[in-house]
Amino acid sequence: MNLLLVILITATSVILGTGLCFFLIYKAREVDSTIWMLEHVICPVMRIIVLLIVVSQIYPAIDENSTSLDFWRILGQQGQFSDIVNILFLAGLALSFIPLLNHPVFALPVQSILTIALVFHWQYLGTIPSLVLFPSSATILMIVVYMAMAYFVTREASIPLSRWLDRRLVVSGSIRLVSDALYMTLQIPVMLIYCSFLKSQLA
Repeated sequence: MNLLLVILITATSVILGTGLCFFLIYKAREVDSTIWMLEHVICPVMRIIVLLIVVSQIYPAIDENSTSLDFWRILGQQGQFSDIVNILFLAGLALSFIPLLNHPVFALPVQSILTIALVFHWQYLGTIPSLVLFPSSATILMIVVYMAMAYFVTREASIPLSRWLDRRLVVSGSIRLVSDALYMTLQIPVMLIYCSFLKSQLA
């Protein structure tokens, strides 16, 4: 796994995806257009696509002989791409009704872990009969501790960064853009922790 390439693709996809969502919503508000569809359907689907791109870069950590292309090849089989998009969309909707987990800093890692678990299941179902997808207690503890740290980092960093961005771009309300970018980026260690748990089953 080329770490530099992973960082480059991840950063580009996160910036473009979150930036496009912010731009569309900002323009919709300018013309007094309805933004319900953007905020509740179009942008969540766009975030799922960005999430899949980020996960595809991290997924090869499970197997050093695989690449991100293998991730997309698995999703390309038997309509599994549309299945996983629908599953993640419904998962995001369900998480929005659960206290604590409805916060993006917790919801996104849950969705990313779900993505990795599904793809891992589809890839190794026929070769490893006794797959364990639910993380161990130690893995859960590490994930929870990290998510709590990510929450405080995002809370402290998003406001000053958004104020700086507002001044630079002469806009207002960029805190959603900054927060989304931070949420998406800070969940990467959570994915690596879960991938390490799954990798132990391939040894």
